[in-house]
Amino acid sequence: MLLIKGLFCEMIQVRSLYKGVLMTKKKWTREDLIKVVEYFIEHKVPIMSHPKFRERLDRNRNLFANQVTREATGNVAYRSVDFDLNEMTDEEIWSLFDQSEYNELIEDNAAAAMMKMAEKLNLVK
Repeated sequence: MLLIKGLFCEMIQVRSLYKGVLMTKKKWTREDLIKVVEYFIEHKVPIMSHPKFRERLDRNRNLFANQVTREATGNVAYRSVDFDLNEMTDEEIWSLFDQSEYNELIEDNAAAAMMKMAEKLNLVK
């Protein structure tokens, strides 16, 4: 059972039965929260988008939850295509990217990065 009370508050209680650990009143860093959300994403636990969870958050906490979820999703997506390129052909590399369930997110992030680079080089306005 995983009980998360006020996930984005400073004081959080987590009870994890699979490890038999009880942690109370731990101050969580942003990085800690991102790792928790990454775990949820990797294990297909839809808590971050569940209406019962979201309705407990005010506007600022919803915005923060969105930021953390976006960063965690990006981390999971890039891990899904993190592999050694030295011994692979171009076709094999593109095939792995195409097979990733996060392909669309990776493409969107790549396009945004290229546009930022173009803006820095004054190639676009």
